[in-house]
Amino acid sequence: MPKEKGSISPKEAVDVEEAVVPANDEEQSEESNPKPTLTHQPSFFTDNRGNLKVVNLVVRRPCTIFTFIIVLCIVLSFLLQIIVFRAAENGNPFTVPENEFDVSDERSIQYDSLRLAQEEVEEARKLKERAGQVTPKQSELADIMYWVFEAQPSNAAGVFGSRESIEAMKDGFDIFLEDSGFRDFCLFDYQQQLGPNATSDDRECRAPLSPLTMYYASSWDSEKVAAVIDNLKVPGNIEKFNTLALCYVQQLYCDRLEENVDPSDAAFTMALGANISSITSTWDMKGDLVENFTQVTELASYLIQIDVFKGFVDFGFDTEFSAENPVSKFSRGIIFWGGPMEDSKQGSEEEMEKLEDSEDDIRKDYIKENYLEKMDEQSKKSTHSTIRSYYFMTAIIGDVILNIVTKDATLAIFSFVFVFLWIRLNTRSWFLAFVGLFEIFFSIPVAWFIFTVIFQIKYFATLNSLAIFVVAAIGADDIFIFMDAYKQSQYHLDILCDLETRMSWVYRRTGVAMAITSATTCAAFLCTLITPLTSIQSFGIFAAVVIFIDYVLVMTLFCTAVVIYHNRYENNARFGCCCPCGTVTPSNTEKARLAAEESDGEMKRDRVSEFFRTKVSSFIQVPLHRIVLFILFSTWLGCAIWQATMLEATKENEQFLDENHPLQKSFTILGSEFPTADDDLGLKVYYAWGLREVDRSGVNRLLDPENYGTPQYEPWFDFSTECQSAILDLSDDLKTNPKYKDLIKRKNGLGQVYNFVEELAAFSVNGNLNDCDYVRTGGWRNSTWQVEPSNLATVIPEFLQEKSCYSDDGTETISGRYQTEIGWDGTTLKYA
Repeated sequence: MPKEKGSISPKEAVDVEEAVVPANDEEQSEESNPKPTLTHQPSFFTDNRGNLKVVNLVVRRPCTIFTFIIVLCIVLSFLLQIIVFRAAENGNPFTVPENEFDVSDERSIQYDSLRLAQEEVEEARKLKERAGQVTPKQSELADIMYWVFEAQPSNAAGVFGSRESIEAMKDGFDIFLEDSGFRDFCLFDYQQQLGPNATSDDRECRAPLSPLTMYYASSWDSEKVAAVIDNLKVPGNIEKFNTLALCYVQQLYCDRLEENVDPSDAAFTMALGANISSITSTWDMKGDLVENFTQVTELASYLIQIDVFKGFVDFGFDTEFSAENPVSKFSRGIIFWGGPMEDSKQGSEEEMEKLEDSEDDIRKDYIKENYLEKMDEQSKKSTHSTIRSYYFMTAIIGDVILNIVTKDATLAIFSFVFVFLWIRLNTRSWFLAFVGLFEIFFSIPVAWFIFTVIFQIKYFATLNSLAIFVVAAIGADDIFIFMDAYKQSQYHLDILCDLETRMSWVYRRTGVAMAITSATTCAAFLCTLITPLTSIQSFGIFAAVVIFIDYVLVMTLFCTAVVIYHNRYENNARFGCCCPCGTVTPSNTEKARLAAEESDGEMKRDRVSEFFRTKVSSFIQVPLHRIVLFILFSTWLGCAIWQATMLEATKENEQFLDENHPLQKSFTILGSEFPTADDDLGLKVYYAWGLREVDRSGVNRLLDPENYGTPQYEPWFDFSTECQSAILDLSDDLKTNPKYKDLIKRKNGLGQVYNFVEELAAFSVNGNLNDCDYVRTGGWRNSTWQVEPSNLATVIPEFLQEKSCYSDDGTETISGRYQTEIGWDGTTLKYA
């Protein structure tokens, strides 16, 4: 029986797994197996027919190589889990982005010179100081809970304009204050005077920081308040009081007043100061709402102008609030949470961290079980008709953000599903789509292993996680390029003699193109090495490695998968599925060769290729069209450059949530609607004596994120009596000089300056700091207060154990308050 053209006998069938096509097989006719055209000379990388040897190996052993690469990726991922993830602190493999700056910048050098010196001397003395020390129950600030209030658009009177609004704000605080269990978690008031037999359990919780303490004062003398307001309304009285109050009310710096103060002015200042002090002493949030609440608001509008008393009111009113405009559209308040939950002896740093973490978990669980639902209800827009309430708290903000990130990650999954489906549509194979997605995802752990284990780069930035989105796009693009070349290869008759020749052509055609694009992409990411920011450098290197690994996997794993697809699934699957299994006979390459012979070599192109070949190319070939395109591009480029020149440094915190999200609303309101209040945390600016610039020798934060350099000290520094006097004089000038009023944050009419020399001087004279009025008013200035350098070794250790008179809660020690300012290492004062 005659043999039909294109048929193949069992004897002539090729073993697909081996895919060996003998060049001199006498049983195959020249018609069924034409000799390939030699396009590349034999070399170390090519065989006698010009085919790539590595491709020959892939074609002959596709399943073996495919399995090997899959197993290798999984093994490297497993090793990454053991070497990196299990060794990571708290299971977090990412480097905490603290102190992120240019280590060669003058500002960072100055900052680290002090920071590293402080850490070194503190480490040297902390064991001596803390051994056996007891921290009283709930004496330290463990957390804060913010309430932020905003008047509804229909409420023109503001948040303090009606009884309903004020009571609505109070409801937010009553969630905690009316709960008996809150006492086990609040911050105790250790400035409260107790009897000799009292214990910590007899102390009261510290009152919230809120203007509501005024509106719910335990007593309210309307006549006295009216008299104070009338006095402050008189033109010139506020300026007069501010000039004299520091001396006649605070008993401070009287020597800096001008001579010949009118006795009547002095008497007026003392009387007014006494009345205001009497009024503010009952602001404790323990009473009912003051009947005449508008009088409370009016008093606040005048007190906010009084330097020594503005700290009582400025925290809770917005920037537009004044005597001329006694309306505040916003308000805020803080509830304080204390720790430790029981009297606690100081242990090792690790023990204290474990205790703190344990108490944080207990506190968070209690809040979620007892308060969170009520807080959410309070925050609903429909709960109150006159105000909106927002909250945030450190203990639960992590969970809130985690929920947001989880939702965003869920949305991100859709992008990967889209990539997967698009790969499936392009390849027309579920098998190739799954392999493509596998190589994209496994580019991350394989690159991570190389980045961390082989390159030994220890700084792994959180920004590196974004590389998955980069490789998803580039990996899919590489797959499309490879598959398009494979599809095009079926129309080239000269390479369809066997699969080895065909895949060598595909490999060469795509390998060079993808190598160039991958190399340029890697180079672009590696340009981040010119930035001084370590997190950006880490991201650039990691992304470059990910792109390289993706290229390698496309040219190995995906190439092998295409061979398997060719041998088993192409044109043999149902609805794109990988079944029925088994080799395709005759092979798809043979089918393609026969089809090409029948079409006389005419190449078929897809619609996209045809569009660019005919429409786009003919359009570009017209000179006028090229001129128009050049003008349009030049215009766009000029506009882009012009806009780039207008870029400037950010002037406000980055908005990381939707602007209408309750959490983002609270951040925005806190950051833009309130003035800098006495109780707000300020930015510390340090003056240091005895330090030299940090030694940055050998610093490479990519390889050692913890190494910022070595602190250096001036060998000539001597904390002499003259040095002590000079530091005190500078401190006094910073506190009282009017030219610094708008630069240094004020409290009680003075610039806030952390200067341990004041309390050291009082301790030197009295031997203790028990009389804080004596310390604050400067009674020690009339004595010889300077400490001789030879006595520092005996004075400083005792001084560090004293309670600071400037502590907000009455429990903070000198060592705790001035841990950065006092450079005592246990034997020597190395800097001040």
